[in-house]
Amino acid sequence: MSETLQYWASMFNSLSVISNQETPNHRDHLSIPECFNILTTVGNYSNAWMSMPSLQLEFRYDLGCMIAFSGRIVRHGVHAVEGDWIAWAWYMRDSVHVYARVPSCGWARVDYKQ
Repeated sequence: MSETLQYWASMFNSLSVISNQETPNHRDHLSIPECFNILTTVGNYSNAWMSMPSLQLEFRYDLGCMIAFSGRIVRHGVHAVEGDWIAWAWYMRDSVHVYARVPSCGWARVDYKQ
């Protein structure tokens, strides 16, 4: 496994690819709560919406849109979409860190330097 880690090109250790599928509101119970999930979309579609009911938010999920949030903490889902679309969901699973004997990354944060 240590040899694989030398060539791993992403900071995320898990990826889901979702194609033409509505995802009911849910939390990602296997994800690490301290880390952001990154979701982005491609395709030929319209009328896509990402909902985050626990935050009382709803976003247009247009082509090329990218959304970052903690999928373990924030309930989220995508309503039915008109057309063909693919979503990439990058996230972290602690079980992968345990298996690879790599420490977890800790809470996601943004450092602003002035």
